[in-house]
Amino acid sequence: MKKQKGEKLNCTVTTDILEETADYMVAKVTLKFKDFSETELVTLERLGNNWKVSKSINSYK
Repeated sequence: MKKQKGEKLNCTVTTDILEETADYMVAKVTLKFKDFSETELVTLERLGNNWKVSKSINSYK
């Protein structure tokens, strides 16, 4: 994700929060391109006032 920061991708993005507490959340991010889709399950942890990605699992179809 850091490598793509600021890049504009030709896709539709949907985000669903699967679970959320005050200190962490799990989100499902789906990027639908013309010929394939990428799904990311992302775990975020709160560090002070900021959120940090602690784990990301990708799958492609």
